[in-house]
Formats: sequence, structure tokens, C-alpha cells
Amino acid sequence: MTDRIDDDTPADENTDATTGGQENGIESSETTDGEILHFNPWRDFNDAAPRIDVFGDEPDPAQITTFMDVVFGYCEGLIPVRSFIDKGQGIDGRPHNIWLEANEHAPDKMTTFANWASREGAAVYVIPGTVDEAGQAKAADVQQMQALVVDLDTGDIAAKRAHLEAHLGAPTMVVQSGGITPEGQQKCHIWWRLTEPAEGSDVARVCRLRGDIAAKVGGDMHFRSAHQPIRVAGSVYYKNSLKTLVRILEINPAMERDLDEFTEAVQDMPPAPGISLEPEFVRENKAKAADVLTTPVREGAQDNWSRFEGASAAIGHFIRMVHEGRMSKDAGWEGICGYNAAMLRPSWPVERLQREAERIWALHVEKNGPPLLRLDPGAPVPATMPAFTLGELLDDTTPMPEDIIAPRVLTPGGLLVVGGAPKVGKSDFLISWLVHMAAGVSFLGFTPPRPLRVFYLQGTSVNSRFRLLRGGVDGFSPVPPDCFGS
Repeated sequence: MTDRIDDDTPADENTDATTGGQENGIESSETTDGEILHFNPWRDFNDAAPRIDVFGDEPDPAQITTFMDVVFGYCEGLIPVRSFIDKGQGIDGRPHNIWLEANEHAPDKMTTFANWASREGAAVYVIPGTVDEAGQAKAADVQQMQALVVDLDTGDIAAKRAHLEAHLGAPTMVVQSGGITPEGQQKCHIWWRLTEPAEGSDVARVCRLRGDIAAKVGGDMHFRSAHQPIRVAGSVYYKNSLKTLVRILEINPAMERDLDEFTEAVQDMPPAPGISLEPEFVRENKAKAADVLTTPVREGAQDNWSRFEGASAAIGHFIRMVHEGRMSKDAGWEGICGYNAAMLRPSWPVERLQREAERIWALHVEKNGPPLLRLDPGAPVPATMPAFTLGELLDDTTPMPEDIIAPRVLTPGGLLVVGGAPKVGKSDFLISWLVHMAAGVSFLGFTPPRPLRVFYLQGTSVNSRFRLLRGGVDGFSPVPPDCFGS
């Protein structure tokens, strides 16, 4: 009998996942000794790859126990475990998958499995969450997650760690994963344990946070998925004929975080220096700009994207509009502020909004070159704005200007808006009113001082509709015939 773990292969591996059986007291699905998969079947000795140094590191039970406590100590259910041959050893092998009960015996069973994998030249991974049944390991199968992790495997890892600790606080555990960057820095996994396991919708929330953290420091974005496996601390790393221990570099067992408070910290954390989230926020199947600009987003990662993600996407949209000359700077900033007020709940402080806009603008200009700025239309703004003192206003005895339409309905330099529900008769009312004003005749108490010159511009009614309106006033006797143009 075989079971499969689907879709959970690490990003740099291409392997088929097939379970083995029960070995060294490790529980798996029911099977026989004849069905156990070994990774070193007999090969022609002429094809044998160089042997790995047998005097290298071996699995460390104490570190495995610590790792299991941080990642699964509060969880219930089954832990999906997998082992497969690391690349660069010149040997092949099929994955071996088991499921361990998340209880006090799990560390010992994991140690036994790690010792077996080490003899086979295989790495050991877990999905950092629990499932209900053996054979389950898809993202939708994960029922509980107790810790958040970010995988730092590129760039200046020391600087990224410092940025994370400055904004998110000290982690519960730091694991040296075994790999080395081209710059010579050790790759590592940073873990924060929660005060209680995340369940239900909070599992997706944890995964969104893992993705947000990775996006802001340039970490591995595959951990947005709940079923992404990760190396077990205390197991052995094999790659390119190298063998080393996956070591715990730092452990703070008392350091636990409340999920709500940690969510706020992640949202408030700015991107690390040199990390750009523009022009598009890092997200698979990211929402369209129109959806982002019209969808409210609440704090606490309650929606499809966080407030930081929504603000970054909206700011990026308006910055592109301004950079391409399709919108003035003032209009762009007004759009950013409008989005902040209408869609972020609660809104960001203006200072933070401005700081983020300036940061994204600088990155956009650096990437796309000088902007094509649109100049605001109109005359230059005067250096000083005219103002009057209260005394000057009180002493002003000049007569009030004559109303264009009395009483005080439309005054010189004024603006009048006529509004109403659809099909209520706004056009009929307006045409009747304007015809009376053009004739100098009072209409419903609205009185012009003289016949007014009226220019009527409409952009909604078709010509036939206008002819109907005209037909309704053709018989209006006070209107001189020459009021209607040909």
C-alpha cells in the first residue's frame, strides 16, 4: 500500500512522493517490510558516485526535540514528514513519506527517522502544520499551525535578520539550514512561535503573514502556501556531496507571540533596504488595480490582502499615473489620500502615507527613469492670497450685486446644481425653467431681472428626446419665436 504527498515538493526539487512503510518504530500507513523503499539499491560499482564522508555530522536528538517543540508542541493531529535525496550526490531515490502523531513521542520517532534518512543520504523535511489523516498533505488539509517561518536564502542575510528583529522582535528560534549564499553567508530559517495553534481561517492568515514577511525582506515566497515543507533542525543536510547538520543557532523558548499583535507588527514593518514591492505587490493571482482601489480592507489580515498590501498597490497605481504624465502630482496625491480615507480601515496616518509614497516614487523613478510630469492647468498661483479683515468687511457699504435669478438662487460668479432621482423629470423641469428665464418670466417663484441669454448644453439626451422637449414648449405664448434657434 502506498500513499502520496501532493504538491509539497520544495521549490528546488522535482521528485515523486511515495510512502514507505514502518521502520524503526515509526508509524506510517500499513505496509510490509517488502514495500519499504530504500534509496541505495545495488548499482554497477563502475557507476558508483563518490561516497559521502562517514565522519561528518550525524542527527542531533536534542536539536530535533527542540525543533519539534517549537513547531508542533501545542498542536494535535498528524505531522507530515518526508525524506528524499538532496541534489548533487550522483544518486537517485524515491521520496519516503510518513505521518507522526503530534504527541510526546514525536521527537523520538523523528530522531529515529532522521538516523535512518542519514544512512540513506537523504534529507528530512516536515510540513509545519498538522493534518487529520495519513496521506493528507495538501494546503487545504492543514488544520493547525503553531509557528510562522521565513526562509532567508539570498542576499545580505545578516542585514535581513537585523531588520526582522528590529520590527518584529526576537524570534523563538533561528535555524541554520545548511546552505551557503554566493556571498558566503549561511542560509537560515527564522521562527516565531504563537501562544496557541492557528486553526480554521487563521491558518490562511498565518500563510498570508509568512508571505508578507518574505516579501518585505526578500525571503522565499513559497511559504505563502501551508503545505510548503521545510528542513528539520537536527537532521542532516546533503547537497553537492556536502554533509552538514541543520543547526539551531538561537533559541528563545519563552518568546511567543499573539497572532493579532504579530499581524499588526508585520503590517507596520517597512520593507528592508533595497527591497521593492513596486510596481506590483508580490502575490500569486494578484487582484486587479480596479479591485484594489474599490475594495475596503481591514486591519488584522481579515481580507484577501492586508492594509499594507492595499496601500502599496494603490500608491503604486497613482505613482505610475503621475510618472507617465496622465495625472498631475496634486491629483495623484489626492487620489492616494482618497484611497486611504475610503478603503483602509482604520486609515493610515498621513505621515506614514507620505513616507510610503515617497519611498515607492523614488524606487519607481530609479527603475523607470525621469517622470513625464503633467503641469496643472490654469494661471500661475499668486504668491499671496487676497484676504480681508473683519473690519474691512463690516465697513464695506457697496451694494450687493444684482441676482441673476432671484431670490439669491443664482448670483454673479455662482454655480447652481439641479439634482434628483432618475426619471423624476429633471430635464423637463430644467427646460421649462430656462425657457422662462430666457423670456424674462417668473417661474415657480424664480424671477430673472430681465430676459436672460441661455446656453443649454446637454450630453445625455438623444436628438429625438430634445425634439420632444421642444414640442412641449412650442405653445408657450410668453416666449418670443426667436428664442429657438433653427
